[in-house]
Amino acid sequence: LAQPLWWACCQAALALLLASLLRLQGLARWQHAAFGPLLMLALWLALPPWVYLLAFVLTFAVSRNALTEQVPLYLSSRESTAALAAWLPHGARVLDLGSGDGRVVLRLAQLRPDVQITGVENAVLPWLYSRLRHVLAGRPGNARLCYGNFWQQDWAAFDVVHAFLSPVPMDRVWQQFLNKCCANSWLISNTFTINAQEPDQRLPLQGVLQKELLIWRHPHGTC
Repeated sequence: LAQPLWWACCQAALALLLASLLRLQGLARWQHAAFGPLLMLALWLALPPWVYLLAFVLTFAVSRNALTEQVPLYLSSRESTAALAAWLPHGARVLDLGSGDGRVVLRLAQLRPDVQITGVENAVLPWLYSRLRHVLAGRPGNARLCYGNFWQQDWAAFDVVHAFLSPVPMDRVWQQFLNKCCANSWLISNTFTINAQEPDQRLPLQGVLQKELLIWRHPHGTC
């Protein structure tokens, strides 16, 4: 307590070490490392209350799904996207549930110009950032980034549904897949499985947190 700055630096170093051991991406590593020092800085500056309100609003704009759907902002690795791109059938129409910053949509559009991929995100700041990335990528014609609720999308319009969410909504995703998608469509989940529903295929990944792509084929369909 007599040397808070020293302890904050130690906490930052430990957080950076743990994040590195867990193989988190570069930005995520530094976010963990910066939390302790930034907290000490905020206390030292005696910031007015509106600053904390603004911080809450920005946090909600980035991570609203952590509160409403219990789905944090997970970002797919380049390895998982490359594995997905290699697996996709020719000319597939792909729906990316919770497209975040658009990395999966834009990377797939680049690797597989034959597919049409639509990402849906309802957190404002990640969606706005994904739109900026879309513009900087030259507005690829086979990539769409939509703002909205993916539960309300027409899943039957797609051949493949891709999700990197959390364990919480996966059973609901499965039921939506069964009820709304067509026969011979596919559901692909990064890491998170479905209770009592063994996948038809597994594509192993090398990451500590992103371990495999799990693939289910629709058993019947409504169209």
